[in-house]
Amino acid sequence: MTEATTATDPTTFRAQFPVLERLSYLNAGTEGPIPRAAAEAVRERIAVEADGGRCGRPYFEGLMELAARARAGYATALGCDPSEVALTGSTTDGVNTVIAGLDLRPGEEIVTSDQEHPGLLAPLGRARRRHRVKIRVVPFAEIAGEVSTATRLVACSHVSWVGGEVADVAALASTGVPVLLDAAQALGAVPLAVRALGCDFYAGSGQKWLCGPEGSGALYVREERLEELLVPWPGYGSVADPANALEFEQADGVKRFDHGFPAGMRSAWAAASLGVFEEAGWDWVYERAASLAAALAERLAERGLSVSPRGRSTLVSWAAEDADAEVARLAGEGVIVRSIPAFGLVRASVGAWTSEEEIERLVGLAAR
Repeated sequence: MTEATTATDPTTFRAQFPVLERLSYLNAGTEGPIPRAAAEAVRERIAVEADGGRCGRPYFEGLMELAARARAGYATALGCDPSEVALTGSTTDGVNTVIAGLDLRPGEEIVTSDQEHPGLLAPLGRARRRHRVKIRVVPFAEIAGEVSTATRLVACSHVSWVGGEVADVAALASTGVPVLLDAAQALGAVPLAVRALGCDFYAGSGQKWLCGPEGSGALYVREERLEELLVPWPGYGSVADPANALEFEQADGVKRFDHGFPAGMRSAWAAASLGVFEEAGWDWVYERAASLAAALAERLAERGLSVSPRGRSTLVSWAAEDADAEVARLAGEGVIVRSIPAFGLVRASVGAWTSEEEIERLVGLAAR
């Protein structure tokens, strides 16, 4: 993880996100606020492509350079080498890459939790239908103890999207069964050194806590597991020599799992947003966001609201009689949160860009 070269000023950091000038934006768990630097990078990239055309070797090499910058930025956030990172379009893209790439057999089981997002459940459902594997759903806090001799894979969230509970990854890794983590609410939100974490596969989104574009994400694959995965949707970047693609000699490293051709605007935006966090210092970003979220959870509980169990994360959820109506009411006050209807919860996403004043205002509004 990188350190900021100087002490990061919260007000200065917050000022880099234009939406915060008019809204209390507490919904990065769905889509993060866009940094001004990212918006400028996209405008510049559009101008380059519109004025210069999208052709020729210099254009192609420029796309590869931008993709390399984005890959390096994701690797820094993940705490690994760029060679261990594939560029994907979402957390679910990464999940599908792993589940579709494993040689699953009838009778094997995959253990997951009762707090998973449809983005993980749908790929598991397909695996059950296509490969006739058993999908066993167990309580989030009890996953490791539910692993059996039939378990082929553990697939669950690193941070639960429901209320911000954090999986005991060390316990999961100690089972000896391969572990796939859905990192939609973790990548860019909680301290991370993915190698030391102990998982085998780590799939994250770019548009949430990393404030990148929709249709962006990253997948980490532990080196020892690389050859266990087939490339489920091979293409130009999947092969070592595109001129002999029919021979299908796979490209080196995890980049063989890249999704599609690297779009210049996507890479430019992702790299610019990641640069904002690197400049601030990831350690500062993590600590400030987690501390503010903990303060929000504590203050809501003090005011009598039922706050969902959570860990040291950036999500805070609380019960509401009509979660959708409460979200709409808060939006009318300029406070953007979201509902988790199936659980009857309102969820706030707290980032390093959030201010103490916003926390207090939300507490006052929610406790009415």
